[in-house]
Amino acid sequence: MKGDIVQVGSKGNGQENGNSVTETSDQHHPVWGQMENYALGREKRRQLLLMLCQFEADRLDVWAQPTNTKESNSLRPKISADKWAEYTRTAFSVDPRIALSLASRFPANTFVKTEVTQLVQDKGLQNDEPIDTSYAAAATVGKDHVVMLDSIDAVNGSFVEIITGWFAANANIVDVRNIPEALPFFITPKAIDDNSVLLQQLPHWAPCSITQALEFLTPAYKGHPRVMAYVLRVLESYPPERVTFFMPQLVQSLRHDDGKLVEGYLLRAAQRSDIFAHILIWHLQGETVPEPGKDPSTVKRITYFLATELNDENGSFLELLPAVRQRIIDGFNAKALDIFKREFDFFDKVTSISGVLFPLPKEERRAGIRRELEKIQLDGEDLYLPTAPNKLVTGIRVDSGIPLQSAAKVPIMITFNVVDRDGDRSDEKPQACIFKVGDDCRQDVLALQVIALLSDIFEAVGINLYLYPYGVLPTGPERGIIEVVPNTRSRSQMGETTDGGLFEIFQQDFGPVGSASFEAARQNFIVSSAGYAVASLLLQPKDRHNGNLLFDSAGRLVHIDFGFILETSPGGNMRFESAHFKLSHEMTQLLDPSGVMKSDTWSQFLSLCVKGYLAARRRMDGIITTVALMLDSGLPCFSRGDPIGNLRKRFHPEMSEREAANFMTHVCKDAYNKWTTAGYDLIQYLQQGIEK
Repeated sequence: MKGDIVQVGSKGNGQENGNSVTETSDQHHPVWGQMENYALGREKRRQLLLMLCQFEADRLDVWAQPTNTKESNSLRPKISADKWAEYTRTAFSVDPRIALSLASRFPANTFVKTEVTQLVQDKGLQNDEPIDTSYAAAATVGKDHVVMLDSIDAVNGSFVEIITGWFAANANIVDVRNIPEALPFFITPKAIDDNSVLLQQLPHWAPCSITQALEFLTPAYKGHPRVMAYVLRVLESYPPERVTFFMPQLVQSLRHDDGKLVEGYLLRAAQRSDIFAHILIWHLQGETVPEPGKDPSTVKRITYFLATELNDENGSFLELLPAVRQRIIDGFNAKALDIFKREFDFFDKVTSISGVLFPLPKEERRAGIRRELEKIQLDGEDLYLPTAPNKLVTGIRVDSGIPLQSAAKVPIMITFNVVDRDGDRSDEKPQACIFKVGDDCRQDVLALQVIALLSDIFEAVGINLYLYPYGVLPTGPERGIIEVVPNTRSRSQMGETTDGGLFEIFQQDFGPVGSASFEAARQNFIVSSAGYAVASLLLQPKDRHNGNLLFDSAGRLVHIDFGFILETSPGGNMRFESAHFKLSHEMTQLLDPSGVMKSDTWSQFLSLCVKGYLAARRRMDGIITTVALMLDSGLPCFSRGDPIGNLRKRFHPEMSEREAANFMTHVCKDAYNKWTTAGYDLIQYLQQGIEK
């Protein structure tokens, strides 16, 4: 590489093989092009690189010292709009991916966004030839498309020359259509409104991620045929089982599917995968509304239906659901139809036990569950848990049935024997599930989707944060199956056996403070509390009483029950729980032995929270899209305020890395033993008898 780098003299004149650039302007380099073009743009590239390196150094400094509140670039001059535009044009001229990474790094910078949009669209109009996917990809500049400093020796003065040489050597080798990240700047609502010729490039565009494709299903893109064709091409490129994660969003997209393209994809995918077909049918059934009078527990869903029945779009959607369901079933071959009937019949029988129990006195209900379970036979070895298709059911533990408390119906908890579909069939394990009737669990599905996305983000960047996105599946109107988190007790259950707080309970369960088992449990509590702190900031789950907090046998915290998220809260949305996440006094005793936020464990917790938040910010678009696609679903969390706008605000895209780190630090300190948290626990104890 060094042999190809233009050497710089004391006056900055480019030289190669001893000749001045100005003296060789008529020469043409096979990579750099005309030498005078290289010399003219070199200073701009140098300035761009210095800016990138400065911001990357700041980012790495924040990552290394997440709780240091000082802004390292406070004395740096502000970058003007014209300079941002110049940086963007320079980056794009070298490699469009660098300009797109600028837009990703500074998502609130309108100057960069405007310039990138113009450059991408201009470049797209120049592409008349079919895409060539055989090009040699340029070297990756760091995992997140930023210049990394680790491997460069900046001391000897060659850093800028080396990177500038890389810039020049890789200039303009990338067709913008090979870059899925360019699509949001190419397919814009304005381009849709104008039916722009830009859209003619979509058949040649490289496939994007599923979340990026789903964004184009929102009403802003008006179901444009070219956009829809691209989205379906992307979805078809993935195995159906991978797409099932976004089934709620795909079902909602049927609302705007005037050309029936989404429906067509769903039907084709259902023929390719039995599991995809089953999960799709369950979600379709979960969206339907029972006839008035058929089920007294469906008041909320019927109210929503009556409030929207004059809306032609919603009425058409509700009419479409059973028709799509039937078309899927009609498309089954004999084998697929057989497993469909056996799978659905088995779990329908289990769910129906709730209705049988309702007239019985409470003291007779457990015996009633056993009687009903003994009547149910497992028909085949290929039935699986609907919430976890990788777990095959080998039997029911008939003595495991437990009736749960509910004001209307009788939800039941049943334990199955299961084995991994691809594992050892002799390795049988228990898995309990709750079967709910009279309770809409679709909102829990959405919350757990976000938690699952965050879990993937944390794992991808190597942060030791713990989240447990347990399985939930709506199987009918106000019916659903919820996986029970294994080996857990709620905090309220723990309080029924002892008068001590968490600190005392951990000592009872794991040994004295300082012992290996206690400190391991404390570490598990720290990493799980930090994970749910980030998730809670973004989702804003309320009703965080001690019945909705679980602790597993290793000391990890797990949040359950997401009936109030985003803009909604108990008590007529009074938002009494003002902290962004629950950090009660007994939780701080474990996290912070000092009691004044000075301990090493508190510092570790704070650092993990900050890093988790910073990592989530880098992937905020996928999370926001996942939530936004459910906006027309009628879920309570969308019933007031501006849930999507406020979700985006909580990511604070306008903040620098240090500002965002300071914000998360403030969130944690504000939640520390906040009086409204203790007050809500007291209210729940007095009103509901939930141990505080």
